[in-house]
Amino acid sequence: MTSVGPATRDDARDLARIHVDTWQVAYPGLVPDVVLAAMTLTTAIERWEAVLPLHPPQHCFLAEDPAGNTTGFVRCGPSRDERAPGTTGEIHALYVQPTSWGTGTGRALLRAAQQQLLADGFTEATLWVLARNDRAQRFYRRCGWAPDGGTKQDQHEGVVVDEVRYRHAL
Repeated sequence: MTSVGPATRDDARDLARIHVDTWQVAYPGLVPDVVLAAMTLTTAIERWEAVLPLHPPQHCFLAEDPAGNTTGFVRCGPSRDERAPGTTGEIHALYVQPTSWGTGTGRALLRAAQQQLLADGFTEATLWVLARNDRAQRFYRRCGWAPDGGTKQDQHEGVVVDEVRYRHAL
């Protein structure tokens, strides 16, 4: 069974590994190969060390399998959408180690983030997903999230990508 708890600065290496591994497995064909090849564990660790630990209203949770291996993470907090009401939270990122896809890890992380956002006083949450990431969109729909018609272009790892917004009542 997956356990979920708050991430600390000591988890930076594990979170960076999951971030890089997930991008390199899930995003070929969705972002340029040169971007994926340029992602390094060292750079990702530095980024995570700079932001951890997150402080309310920002949160980061990690998932561990029964053997104690970190298998995924989720970041959440207030919505970053300029026009969102103050009652809207956001799932900023959710990544699961590719070897743990289909194990319930993603659902456990999403559930933890939703519970935290509700505890923080939010009544609904949004998230942004790559427009062409069919696998992630299927996952979110199975978890009760729905696209709300919002779209944007955003920059990730130096490349502009099209994203769609999903919404869920808490």
